[in-house]
Amino acid sequence: MIRLSISFLLIIINSISVLAQINIPDEVKQPIPELSNGILVVDDFEDDMVGKLPDRWYNRDVKNAANEPEESRYYSYFIDEVCNNKYLHYEGTDARHLNFPLKERENLNIYETPILSWKWRVKQIPEGGNELENHKNDAAASIYVVFDMGRVALFKKVPKSIRYTWSSTLEKGSENSIFYGNQKIVVLESGSENIGEHWITVEQNIVEDYRRLFGDDPPARPLAILILSDGNSVNDTAEADYDDIMFKSLDQRLIKNTKQ
Repeated sequence: MIRLSISFLLIIINSISVLAQINIPDEVKQPIPELSNGILVVDDFEDDMVGKLPDRWYNRDVKNAANEPEESRYYSYFIDEVCNNKYLHYEGTDARHLNFPLKERENLNIYETPILSWKWRVKQIPEGGNELENHKNDAAASIYVVFDMGRVALFKKVPKSIRYTWSSTLEKGSENSIFYGNQKIVVLESGSENIGEHWITVEQNIVEDYRRLFGDDPPARPLAILILSDGNSVNDTAEADYDDIMFKSLDQRLIKNTKQ
């Protein structure tokens, strides 16, 4: 049974609905870097400084870059490097999204590049976390794709979103709906079975997922990609890494959910 309090719903709705109303800074209107083969690289973190937050990500409201001194103190993410590969590392309990705005990226059309690809690995799950219960709503790793306005919830229009998650307790392969149907939770990994040092490559067709989950066609350009790891609700540490977040065409798709 889903148990999400009205006050908690209001907090989340206010948080995510601001994405559709923000004034976008000029620097996040730049095209997504494109490889010679047409792959759009949201971030591979190779140009970022080890020990710092990544340069191209923002806070929830896109008012400040996440790595600005006054903003960075709220985050438990930082760039790490092993074997000449840089990646985003999280370790802690704090719940705070990293936001990569897409709203004004004119070279993004998800009907041309519908495959959202990334690598992740989890080293510690927050024990007892459950994305469907507000007093346990923690996950070792999540990537959200946020789209334009959905249905009215509590007298407010809120964006639709798909949350791809590595859950502590929800069943792998399960799909859940919260926030009056405006957020869909897709559980790609669960528990400690695959935690460790190996990377898992994920590729999701976000156009197909949107159609299946919401029953209509998505906008050609989402509002944002969000990253969230946290353990504050269950008061247990989460530890996870993220890397190589990209948009690909269908013919560039690899084997889904492969280990490395």
